[in-house]
Amino acid sequence: MIFNILHDQGIHEKKLSKYFGRHAVYDGPQVFEYPLLLLGFTNRCGSNLLAGYLRSLPEFSGFNEQLNFDSVMRWSNREGVRTFPDYIQHVSRKKPRYGFKASADQIAMLFRFGITRMYPSVRVLHIRRRDVLAQAVSYSIADQTKQWISSHEKQGEASYDRKDIEGRLNGFARQNEALRIAAQVFGYAYESVDYEDLTADSLGTVQKACRFFGTAEPEALGAPWVERQGDSVNQRFIELYCRDVFPG
Repeated sequence: MIFNILHDQGIHEKKLSKYFGRHAVYDGPQVFEYPLLLLGFTNRCGSNLLAGYLRSLPEFSGFNEQLNFDSVMRWSNREGVRTFPDYIQHVSRKKPRYGFKASADQIAMLFRFGITRMYPSVRVLHIRRRDVLAQAVSYSIADQTKQWISSHEKQGEASYDRKDIEGRLNGFARQNEALRIAAQVFGYAYESVDYEDLTADSLGTVQKACRFFGTAEPEALGAPWVERQGDSVNQRFIELYCRDVFPG
């Protein structure tokens, strides 16, 4: 199942293969002088928080979900870009270190599309949560309310759903392992950081990320651009799930 995530085409690869056709694939010489920087993530893992900190530094830009098929197609239509490699080049022109958020299947997509040949190397920084149950509950709530970040307005209230939470738990376990294995299989440099460490010591965690990405470490950070969303609803769903799984 884990290797299927890397072997099988994900939704983004399928859509972009259809959209660009043979022009999705790169088969030329190296283009960039710096590594391809990837922020490996799963939903509700804290990647937006870390990405915001990185973008606030002078060395970095990007680290949004620019590999999602809808974002790629919308941008390419607007700018008249006809190939996926050209899209990568155009969005990467902003700063010397332009990063991408990437799920495990998107990392495999970049490999199969030959995008990694445009760079001298690839570095995958994997952000994950130690408390995967809290992550699954957060995802279940956000998917129901559509409040993906704190500034979004709720579109409804969430209800407790044990099966939904369990499905997300299992999905996170597979995706996190696939991210780790992807770097190993494709021969990419790999490092991981935890959301819990990012919230407890944001500066130390960002400094670790900068060391891995090969840039200067900041001496200080500004305020986070997103606020923590977990509240009493999250805690109640966690308690309900634990009672269901471990009654008595």
